Amino acid sequence: MYNHRPPNHTTRFVDLPLSRLHIMEAGEGEPLIIVPATISELENWRELTKFMAQWFHVHFFELPGHGESSPFDGKFSSQKVAELVEQLVDELGFERFNLMGFSFGGILAMRTFKHLSRRIDRLIMISPCVDHRAIPVSSFRLSLLYNFNRFLSVPNVQRRFNDLIHNERTVHLAVKVLQTIGRLERTIPLEKKLPKTPKSTLAVLNAQINEILTADFDIEAGKSNTPCYFAMSIYDPILSFDTTLNVLQKHFSNVNTVRLTYPFHQPPKPFTYDELNRDFYETVDAFIRKDVPAVLRGSYPPNQ
Repeated sequence: MYNHRPPNHTTRFVDLPLSRLHIMEAGEGEPLIIVPATISELENWRELTKFMAQWFHVHFFELPGHGESSPFDGKFSSQKVAELVEQLVDELGFERFNLMGFSFGGILAMRTFKHLSRRIDRLIMISPCVDHRAIPVSSFRLSLLYNFNRFLSVPNVQRRFNDLIHNERTVHLAVKVLQTIGRLERTIPLEKKLPKTPKSTLAVLNAQINEILTADFDIEAGKSNTPCYFAMSIYDPILSFDTTLNVLQKHFSNVNTVRLTYPFHQPPKPFTYDELNRDFYETVDAFIRKDVPAVLRGSYPPNQ
């Protein structure tokens, strides 16, 4: 039975060689590092951090260049994030830890796992992006997205786009372009988020999208025995459930799968602590206790 009183959380800064990280911390027990998704600020992850703090000593951090974390020197990359996680767990004194990723955080979690697999006890993946082939678009549209993103990486173009999203009269136009070309969900409040996005974050976002459109992890000779918890909606409009599961099963021998029925990839607003417990407590608890069947089925209504 879950704790009806959410665990307390704190925020602080941690100075590391690669970045000054703004982190949120909650709970006790085994360490869990949650790697962020795109445009991730602490306030959007507070409830999930408290939820996972029922089992773990949780640390979530804003990506370098996002929120109050300082940007990397030079270009953003998932490999730098993996090295950053290594610096963070070393600084915190964690020899071993658990790792969690959502959406783009799936790429970051996979890259970190490849870099630090011998130190990771469990991998938790929620609607993860782990391979560009899971994006349900034609190769032509994928190429169009890739070239459009490259176009946005040109400094002059990026400056003009930055002007568009910070002008209340033109931000809706920029949003429509992104939604049409990128097939982004209408549930994502871009008209509220983009005007608050600094220029440095836009450059990081551009690099992140490039990795999403090209993600492809090498398959090792033998599958990892590290337990992997995988939860995703079979109706995810942005990523293919079957392709994502297939990719994970090529990397891990023990993939505990929860099939959800949400009609979205990202909820219109972050789930509350009580909603997370209602929908996920039993399967997460079973996974943590290592008393879980290979396949689990969520009984969640499709129109929540």
